[in-house]
Amino acid sequence: MAETGAGRDEARIMATGMLGGETDEIRLPVRERDTIRLALATVGKWRTLAHWSGRVKLLGFDLSEIDVAARWMGISPDARLLDGIGIIERAALKLLEKP
Repeated sequence: MAETGAGRDEARIMATGMLGGETDEIRLPVRERDTIRLALATVGKWRTLAHWSGRVKLLGFDLSEIDVAARWMGISPDARLLDGIGIIERAALKLLEKP
């Protein structure tokens, strides 16, 4: 949880609090729901780089598309929303780049 500045123990407590009684159930903090709704709604809005071999590399979210989608969804874009989208973007890129 380096992005939040929380220590390891505090991050573990936060993560455990987000898990419900079932291990496959996650409760999202209310303050983060707009960020997650927006990320899910714009899952195909990535900047890409096409290689001559036909391989496509994802570079990151297209922030102009994110901004438009946020406004259409009634979400007011601000610095906190940008930080949240950035955290989701970095996590997604790490997962997608694994072989």
